[in-house]
Amino acid sequence: MTVDRKQAMHVDACKSFSTAEANENERRWNEDKIDRKNQDPTNHYDKTRMKLNFEIGPDGKIHPLGYQEKSLEVRLQERLAALGWKPFKPDSKIQPNCCAKFVFGGNHDRTLEMAFGNQNINLEKGADNSHLRRCKEIENWAKDVYDWCVRRYGQENIVGFQVHLDESSPHIHALIVPVGIRPKSGRECVMWSAKFGKDRFEYGKILKDMHTFLYEDVGSKYGLERGDSIDGRNVQHLYKRDYIRKLTKEAKQAEKAVKGLQSMMRNLESKVFSYRLQLEKAEKELASGRITLDRYEEQKADIQKLIAEYQAKLEDKADKLHAKEQELERLTADAAKARSVVQPFRNHKVDFTPPRITEKVPLFGTDKWVERQNQHIAKQFTEIIRKIESLYRNDAVRQVEAVQHNVLADYGEFYKLKRENQSLSEINQELESKLNTLFEQLAIPSVRNLIFAVADALIGGQSVSISSGGGGSTSDLPWDGRRSDEEEEAYRRRCLSYAVQVVRNSQKQTMCRKR
Repeated sequence: MTVDRKQAMHVDACKSFSTAEANENERRWNEDKIDRKNQDPTNHYDKTRMKLNFEIGPDGKIHPLGYQEKSLEVRLQERLAALGWKPFKPDSKIQPNCCAKFVFGGNHDRTLEMAFGNQNINLEKGADNSHLRRCKEIENWAKDVYDWCVRRYGQENIVGFQVHLDESSPHIHALIVPVGIRPKSGRECVMWSAKFGKDRFEYGKILKDMHTFLYEDVGSKYGLERGDSIDGRNVQHLYKRDYIRKLTKEAKQAEKAVKGLQSMMRNLESKVFSYRLQLEKAEKELASGRITLDRYEEQKADIQKLIAEYQAKLEDKADKLHAKEQELERLTADAAKARSVVQPFRNHKVDFTPPRITEKVPLFGTDKWVERQNQHIAKQFTEIIRKIESLYRNDAVRQVEAVQHNVLADYGEFYKLKRENQSLSEINQELESKLNTLFEQLAIPSVRNLIFAVADALIGGQSVSISSGGGGSTSDLPWDGRRSDEEEEAYRRRCLSYAVQVVRNSQKQTMCRKR
């Protein structure tokens, strides 16, 4: 049975980068912070392996993690400032992408082998792995990935490149600023579309090519197969309901594959059985003298060849069936676990000796003897009950924690969707209001001509000056010109929208003067 040893690469578009993310990437934590992080059951930061983490600096060399004086988010802001980055207004509901977060990794066993070779490693939480030493292969792999990023995005645009060996699987975090060339001025600027496409279809194609090039340039050198790409959408963690839906779909596909393989195996077994019957028939014909020995040997060789071919196919299908059955079992278990709100009580087996009277009844003082025996039995019985009570109390605590975790996850997801829905509703209302205003203004011929005149002036880079009544006036509305990452069509639409506001404000001023 073959084992997938695939490379992994995830890309996430970012509109900002927080200090908390920067501190996590560079492990700028104290002991208390690490302990608090590890209280979350989904986290596992091995303190004894943190000394093995490293990063690759701007010089392309290996350095200890967090060796640079300036933190990651400060270095990002400096690079954005050098490129003349101007984000939208803080109160704007839409912000452009200013950086890309990459995570590079691969098959769990293979990356651990690259990092620690054949050293014994204990991945249990709280284990002591202070004896481990970092292997050269993981450093070479990281350098090759770094060089691959340099060729695609430029060394000056790689803000951070950290390698973590203290979690379950070794992996790389790279923070990169996408840079393109502005068509008119020829200057460099932050431009997501230049590196990742103008829409999700271009992004899907680019992501496919990235997986292929990463495999050809890096992965193939380290025994990692080409990774699977995700077409036309950003890679992100699935919500609980989407995760359950994904597992259910994959389980149905695996179940269908299992049934198909079982059917093929039955057909192959039937073929092998029929050829063996033919072989037996030929042996009987030889024994009865109906065929010659030469004819029998010829038939035997042909039949045995066919049996060997079908037997080889049967073994191949058996291996594939075993792998699919394991996959189906895993998917079914994961789906059941994801759906489960509470953890069932365990059927604890408690070993104990039943209380017994071992002393003989005395001739005198039987009352005290009975009292003493009752006390002894009561003590043993109490110890047994407390042991059982403790076991089931711990299970009850686990149940409560499981319920709380699921409820918090579901509520968190619900409120996130609620906030997203409210935000989209507000954006929709704002756009609808702007559209109605635009239609009202364009319905008046004189106003329509004035709007188009202002819009043409803005598109051509001229100053906005309009005439209202008998005098000229210049708009006092703020205008920042074309933004560094703004496409031509989006810029034209914004010019038209701005022109509508300018003309509308001008009309209001005219009405006030007449009054």
